[in-house]
Amino acid sequence: MTITTNAMFLLAAVGLGIWMKRDNSFRGREFLAVSLFWILLVATPWGAQAVNSVQEAFGSATQTASDTVNSVSGG
Repeated sequence: MTITTNAMFLLAAVGLGIWMKRDNSFRGREFLAVSLFWILLVATPWGAQAVNSVQEAFGSATQTASDTVNSVSGG
């Protein structure tokens, strides 16, 4: 199972949005600034490379967990 870059970005955006909405100390300007920062980070070549590294790590971990469960249940 691999997580697409768009899905990872969406999960991060939703998480940040919920966190900022619940924390009353954040203002609209700060929310916009953080959102733009994450958009620009993912839109740059370095950000895209970092996202690919995280995506590979999650994919490897998911495959390992799946293999372990299959070997234990099939054993």
